Amino acid sequence: MKLIVYQIKVLFSPVKWLLTGAFIVFIPFMFYAPTAVDILNLYEIYAPFAGIILFPDLIWVDHYTRAAEVLATRRSRRHPLLAYRLMVIILFMIFMLLAGWLLLRMNLSPHGFRFSSEQLPFSGLLYVALPGLLFSGALSLLAGAVLRSPEIGYLLGLANWMYWNINMENTSWLNLFSYANRLSDLQSKWTLSLLSIVFISLCGFVMLRPVEQYKLISRLKDGLMKGLDRLL
Repeated sequence: MKLIVYQIKVLFSPVKWLLTGAFIVFIPFMFYAPTAVDILNLYEIYAPFAGIILFPDLIWVDHYTRAAEVLATRRSRRHPLLAYRLMVIILFMIFMLLAGWLLLRMNLSPHGFRFSSEQLPFSGLLYVALPGLLFSGALSLLAGAVLRSPEIGYLLGLANWMYWNINMENTSWLNLFSYANRLSDLQSKWTLSLLSIVFISLCGFVMLRPVEQYKLISRLKDGLMKGLDRLL
């Protein structure tokens, strides 16, 4: 328990957590959502942003605090440490989803949604929102870890979201918005959830190592100059 509390202190970033939490809570209030289906559609479409923003901190928080070199020597603790941090982030997001759901239960929606006439079970909200949120965050986390750059991880996570936003009608099991588009959402939710576990597990092999800033442009420039020198 003490280790979990400690990881909360390590991961906690006031501005990032408060803004992300507020975003999750107020998704159904920021957009027109008069029915339960509309609310679920909005959560499925916009909740992945929360994963993209918060998940990279699972490994990059050590780099920011200059503790990566110390923790890199403790190889046996990588996966347990990652599991503890993942649990903290997931519980935080579930709590924020619960807060938004409770506000709806209190009939505070400005769009006229009423639970008395239409039910919205919290389990249904988790089923629709969590898989895409976890997958987007895990993809961003893994990409940033492999390429040694959280910024590139953010961009790839966002690019994946934009791709499926453009190709919403694609019947692929990797479609982030299968529920909103009335596709095979059960297969999609299971696939995204399982891949999230795989991606996060892979991060255990690259996390907490001394990380240098990934200088893609300079490397490409050096490679190009060497190629030109050989040709000339």
